[in-house]
Amino acid sequence: MADKDGFGPDDLENVSRETRDRLEVIVAELDEWRQKINLIGPSEFDQVWRRHVWDSWQLFDLIPERGPIVDLGSGSGFPALVLAAGFASEESHMTMIESVGKKCAFLRAAVKAAGLHAKVIQGRVEAVNSVQALCVTARAFAPLPQLLEYSSPWLENGAYGVFPKGRRWQEELTSALESWNFAYEAIPSKTGDGAILKISEVSRVES
Repeated sequence: MADKDGFGPDDLENVSRETRDRLEVIVAELDEWRQKINLIGPSEFDQVWRRHVWDSWQLFDLIPERGPIVDLGSGSGFPALVLAAGFASEESHMTMIESVGKKCAFLRAAVKAAGLHAKVIQGRVEAVNSVQALCVTARAFAPLPQLLEYSSPWLENGAYGVFPKGRRWQEELTSALESWNFAYEAIPSKTGDGAILKISEVSRVES
């Protein structure tokens, strides 16, 4: 199974055969479930390997091999399912937080089918803050200022965030710095005009 333009699992860089196999299972589950619930549109699925899998996979090297990770607003599973597919250790456990029940059902089915070290929690992200995490991820979930607010239970306690952002990432960064102090690294995206923001040392700006 490959994209309409031919880009597929064998075109992914630095991905083991075992991880590719898990990714193919995830994409097959997505294909099955998208027929039943609103996960991803037909035109999006035609580019799923390049636009979603590869876009998510580029976060992998920015995340520790060991340690729990939480993904906010997991939706159709990007980047959470893709990242979990690459984790060889149970110590790198992925927790996905999603409020929509049908999407949670898909995520759990994909986790089971691919044999991932991951779990799914149904709930609003602002109400789920007891999960342990060394790293927080989120993709296409919220503007950076709001994302830092949602992530603050972890980021203000020593975790760091890895957040892919679109072409307006600099505007979001400027806005976030009005309310938050943090260190950051902006890594250019390999799949578009955006950047991946790696954020740490987070604290609120004192008023």
